[in-house]
Amino acid sequence: TNQFEKFGNQLFDTAQKTASSFQAASAAALEFSRQGLKTEEVLKRTSDALTLVRLTGINAEKAVSLLTATVNAFTDLDTTSAVNKFVAVETKFAVAARDLVEGLSRVGSAAQDAKVDFDELNALITSVQQTTGRGGAVIGNALKTIFTRLQRQSTLEALERFNVTVRDVQGNILPATKVLDNFASQYDKLTD
Repeated sequence: TNQFEKFGNQLFDTAQKTASSFQAASAAALEFSRQGLKTEEVLKRTSDALTLVRLTGINAEKAVSLLTATVNAFTDLDTTSAVNKFVAVETKFAVAARDLVEGLSRVGSAAQDAKVDFDELNALITSVQQTTGRGGAVIGNALKTIFTRLQRQSTLEALERFNVTVRDVQGNILPATKVLDNFASQYDKLTD
């Protein structure tokens, strides 16, 4: 009873600090606790999710889902670091954290499969959003398509025919961003 009361008080404090309702905080905490996390981690992730809610305007359920997918896909990242990186990009560039979140939610697992890390993905979404003015969901879907197609054997073979390096010296497929860089360096040399 003592521990439960302490948890409730800490959850109430978290809701207050993030300017969220206790109902939203408890819903987020419930979802994180279902993942088998320890109490401290549930509180930390709940705070991060509610911060993301406040920052982006998405609902708590979506914030929990996105943060969970992020730390599952990018295992070297925790929820606090992810939120801090969203804030840093939003502050420095003309892109809303909501667009980053929306883009990441669409492309996260495909990016991981294509060996694109979290920082590179944030940079890609930011760059495309600043250049095109498109929303995060559209950008995420486009990047997902690109990353998925870059992993196809037929695409890799076609790129190799145009002298685009797609493999390292051990024969492993390069990360998608490196393949795209290599393609960009060859693009102007291609004939019609």
